[in-house]
Amino acid sequence: MSEHPEHPEHYDYVVVGCGSIGSMALWQLTERAPDARILGLERFGRIHTKGSYSGESRLFRVALKEGGIYIPLVQRAREMWLELNKRTGRDVFLPIGAVSVAPADFATMRQTMEVIAEHDLEHEVLDATELAGRYPAFAAPAPGASPDVAIVDPAGGGIRPELAVALSQQLALDAGAELRDHTRVLAIEPGEGPDGSTFIRLSRQDGTVGTVMADKVIVANGSWAADLYPDLAEHISVQAIPLTWYLPLEITDFLPENLPIFMRDVTTSTGEVWHCYGAPSLDGYSVKISHGDFAGGASTPDGIEELRTGVLPEILTTLFAERTSAFFDGMLDDPVRLTIHHDGFTADHVPVLGLAPGSDGVVTVATGMSGNGMKFAPVYGRIAADLAVDGTSPLRPDSFDYPTTARRSAADVT
Repeated sequence: MSEHPEHPEHYDYVVVGCGSIGSMALWQLTERAPDARILGLERFGRIHTKGSYSGESRLFRVALKEGGIYIPLVQRAREMWLELNKRTGRDVFLPIGAVSVAPADFATMRQTMEVIAEHDLEHEVLDATELAGRYPAFAAPAPGASPDVAIVDPAGGGIRPELAVALSQQLALDAGAELRDHTRVLAIEPGEGPDGSTFIRLSRQDGTVGTVMADKVIVANGSWAADLYPDLAEHISVQAIPLTWYLPLEITDFLPENLPIFMRDVTTSTGEVWHCYGAPSLDGYSVKISHGDFAGGASTPDGIEELRTGVLPEILTTLFAERTSAFFDGMLDDPVRLTIHHDGFTADHVPVLGLAPGSDGVVTVATGMSGNGMKFAPVYGRIAADLAVDGTSPLRPDSFDYPTTARRSAADVT
């Protein structure tokens, strides 16, 4: 069939970007509209290192300090992660729990306990002695520092992100969806097709261009969102997320059966607070211990492109070398592996998951996940599918609306 604009292929639903959220939306569309013709368009390969999801593991917690609207969403996401495990027979979600370690008076610990109490979440609190007995890998606080406590979140766990994306894509393909990789979307033109349908202009890896037509479109292209919706650049900034892996001299205490996913804050002798997060050893020799206070925003087109293509700032090779032994005992200070990733961060850290203005309900935009997309990916994919099929979703908070002037102004205030 010709792909000239006057004779494009027609689909009921097209998903632009098939990474964290888009792959789940593709899968959920096949659940919501099993007889529909569905197409996924991916700028790179089916699985690649250029998106926000790669990096071996992602953390999952139910006891989120943000609380509020996010607790029912993350609880539903957990159900869907377990469903994905069952449907595929693979350990996409690792239900190994989560632990947060810090002095009891840290603001994040108080906030987490308030959320636990408000939502009656299952948890356990360990004092310093109990923490040392259960998780001996954690280094003792520096002399003079407040003793640590731990909040154990048994509903937490780890996610294998590359596997999550690949298998959700495969479920959609098995259900009859199509997926074209190495295909870039140049423009989305609602109402420009026959009977008010939408033209989607394409550029392929071989340099050819084409067009497909859709009744409904989901745009889930992550850090590239402003390429199609330039006004989003005012609300979403592309920032770096460095991930680092370290080598313990003894691996036993760092295996998944002995260590859950974790977050930890320590205070140095000068009063500086260091933060880390990570996962137990999944490869059998190294531990992901990434540092959460790297200021890695990019404000220029060249800087953003460097983040997207994985260029490593020199600062990363030395910035964290002194820190790792403060978090864990028996860990060599220099990383054995280091990668850099990126994500779109909204001004208010609330995702954009709503209908695009001016599209008459045809285009759903899912972006600006602010580093939290993977944990919520199945439920956000479901919300996107609901919006495409029904124009609304019972799971979606109103605060997820596409950022109008009012939302941008509110973000500036907060």
